[in-house]
Amino acid sequence: MPDPLLALPRGPSLRAYQSRVLRGLLRAIASRPAAPLTVMMPRQSGKNEIAAALVAFLLRTHAVAGGTVVVCAPTLDPQARISAERVRAALAATDALVPAAGRSRSRGDAIAVGRARAALLSANPQASVAGHTASIALIADEAQDIDETWFNRQFRPMAASTGAPTILFGTAWNGRTLLERAAEANRARDAAIPLGPRRHHQAGWREVATVLPAYGAYVEAERERLGASHPLFLSQYELAPGEVAGRLLTRDLLAAIEGGHDPLAAPESGERYVAGLDFGGEGADADATVLTIARVEAAGGGGVPGCAVVAQREWRGEPYARVLEDVRALDRAWQFDRVSADATGLGAPLVAQLRPQFGGRLDEVVFTSASKSALGYALLAAARTGRLALPRSDGSLEAVRCREELAACGASLALGGRLAWGNDRGHDDYVVSLALCLHAVETAGPPRVAVGRARHS
Repeated sequence: MPDPLLALPRGPSLRAYQSRVLRGLLRAIASRPAAPLTVMMPRQSGKNEIAAALVAFLLRTHAVAGGTVVVCAPTLDPQARISAERVRAALAATDALVPAAGRSRSRGDAIAVGRARAALLSANPQASVAGHTASIALIADEAQDIDETWFNRQFRPMAASTGAPTILFGTAWNGRTLLERAAEANRARDAAIPLGPRRHHQAGWREVATVLPAYGAYVEAERERLGASHPLFLSQYELAPGEVAGRLLTRDLLAAIEGGHDPLAAPESGERYVAGLDFGGEGADADATVLTIARVEAAGGGGVPGCAVVAQREWRGEPYARVLEDVRALDRAWQFDRVSADATGLGAPLVAQLRPQFGGRLDEVVFTSASKSALGYALLAAARTGRLALPRSDGSLEAVRCREELAACGASLALGGRLAWGNDRGHDDYVVSLALCLHAVETAGPPRVAVGRARHS
């Protein structure tokens, strides 16, 4: 007997690989699986469109019998509400084909078709989600960013009394997330039972690229920019865990950033220089203030310029007035195209004192978990693609401390796609300054004056 699901229309927005995944999910859902079904797809490849088409299909087919599809995402706004808009669009595309009584309607964060409804919820641990029952299905979007313990305590019981299937959508992360643990179990089950509906479904970026060549070109450019072994590229596009092995820079990367150029005591004519400034404290036991100076190198793979560190300067325990005076003098000598400075906390009023001289060349960076994560990822990418180079060590205090801090800097991948890094047992002033300097390189833009630049006031 032919499989009736083969007649499922692709819909106006589903591509061949999306339709393949959707059909596989519907076959598996029909078998009423006890364990969650899993879907993993690379970033920006259309997994949310599949999820929307699935919810729309379930609402249509349960319009008479009724029931609830619970859809959750790491945040209500924007993630769950974006999912809701996609579901509304999927339903609207076919509303004209059904009687008025069977057309979709929305109210708040709920969408209904007949007696069936979809409830959109936040999976943030701070959200109140008690009282919901998933009688048709429980669907989690971006499940790699949902806390597993919270999901199992608050959401899984919603389907316990109904036996409704649970479907987890997302991408890879560090190998230990809610989605990845379930996907690993499903792959093992699918391998052990090759016949019957599949529990795990995915489409790789190369398959997507056969349908969308522009997507393939974008991913290849990201591989060039980040490096094929960068945790973001591995997890977001290769669907492989992107663990960082507990260190921001592994031993091979520490070796890779050792350059062959000499440190400089003064700028060389015709070169462009930038700096990264991390403020420490004034006391003897406080963190050091560190300024890293780098030469902007020609752009290589991915079109991103290189960063060749040429000098570093440390102030430990000195008054801020002296530090600021020295920084201004160094700017006059090196004529920095851009300075990225730590404007977090006590750094804010210090950076403000540099504005009169630096003007628009000053890049004020406030550290949050997101901004520090981005700096760490950029540092990793530059190290992996050969765009970051330290000068030959001259045995100076700065050269020794920089390498010590880089070797000791820890890192871990957290929920939400964040890279957490630092040294909980020591200093990371040089690492932060280096990351800021790299940011200055990448945001400096073209030279302001090609020949005969006037010195900054």
